[in-house]
Amino acid sequence: MLAFDVAQYVTATRAVGRHYLDPELRGRMAELYVDLHAVLSAPDTVLGRGERRVLRLAELVLQNEWKLAVPSGAATPAPASLGMPSGPRGKRYQAYANVRLLNHVLGTRRRSSDASIEHRGRQTLRFLVRSWLKYEQCSAGGTETWGWQRPPTATEMEERLGRLSALSLETAAWPGMPRPGESPPARWEEYAGSPGRSDILQYLVNLPQTEQHEENAFLRVIHLTEVTTSVILARVLGAKTWLEAGRLPQAGGCLERAAELARMQLDVMRVLRRTMSVENFLSYRKETGDASAVQMTSSQALHIHLLGVHPRKVEALGGAAENAFLLLYLNDQFQPLRSLLHSVPCDTEEGAAVLRAAHALDETLYAWRRLHLGLAHRYLPKDSEGSGGTSGAPYLTGFYHDRLFDHEGQPFPHATPISAPPLGEWVRARSVFSPLN
Repeated sequence: MLAFDVAQYVTATRAVGRHYLDPELRGRMAELYVDLHAVLSAPDTVLGRGERRVLRLAELVLQNEWKLAVPSGAATPAPASLGMPSGPRGKRYQAYANVRLLNHVLGTRRRSSDASIEHRGRQTLRFLVRSWLKYEQCSAGGTETWGWQRPPTATEMEERLGRLSALSLETAAWPGMPRPGESPPARWEEYAGSPGRSDILQYLVNLPQTEQHEENAFLRVIHLTEVTTSVILARVLGAKTWLEAGRLPQAGGCLERAAELARMQLDVMRVLRRTMSVENFLSYRKETGDASAVQMTSSQALHIHLLGVHPRKVEALGGAAENAFLLLYLNDQFQPLRSLLHSVPCDTEEGAAVLRAAHALDETLYAWRRLHLGLAHRYLPKDSEGSGGTSGAPYLTGFYHDRLFDHEGQPFPHATPISAPPLGEWVRARSVFSPLN
């Protein structure tokens, strides 16, 4: 496993697209994952800290190819002795977008604090925006060597470069990362250390299924949205913790920072809306398989911690094996931010600041949901289903207007939770981050 040539994998994938990767190479990676998972899960395995760090990173990469090694949506039970849950594999959202690798860079898998996640999130956003801008500049100049099929028109490219340049300026003062290598490193250990995070983002996270230019852009929008959503979620969780403790200034600060990242998230989505044609989007959509935002854990968790579990999402969440655990929030003890805002005094300076920050966040996220709904209407053929099995635009219409505040600026009451449907034995709670970690 340690002799596996990572650079060869990246080069081969970029040359033909992930969907057309040599089945023998993918099969070998899937076998390596099964073997590696067994070793890491065995109670008698003895590894040094550095060894385990390298192998855990390799496991994240190999697991994606193990999932993609079967037809999209297929249920393939894994041996119980390996501790791997049976369930849908193929082109699901996490494997398609390499989300677990992105979370590894952000540190969300280590019970990090919300401040730590925001710091890493800003580093990652700055890197991703600059990397995307450089890619588009090289593409426009005719010097890019991969992802060159069906590029945007000259007009679309000009506007994209302008918007990405503005985002790059916006993030210029944010913390940075080391420069990635000029070519992908060949060994796992070169990616595993702290300097290797930039190489993970440059070479392992962004691997489209096709050679089409706009699928690369689509994935970069997904990754930027994932990062901003994770940071917003971390700060919302922090705000909830401070509100429960009666610490209003700290809660207001968390919500202000969340609102700032939400504005950037909206600008990222506008890049897609303004510069990608319907024809180019539809040309690669089939190769995304069953990957769907319904399976996007960070987004679904954010919506729940802000507003609670929306009744119209229960069926979709229950049908997505990745996110069925979120239905555990259907209980009388759980309080979303919307519920906690009712206890914030509006007649004090500190309380008013909290409500202003929450209102700013609510307005921006509402604008993002409207834009997302507009994208569904624009890009999806009429009456077509979403890639996750939902009804597409009609599904989004059912809850996009669910908000923290009404039109008079008063917090909406939190609805009484409905009963949760029966959940399988495999469903378990996931770790979260808070300012108390």
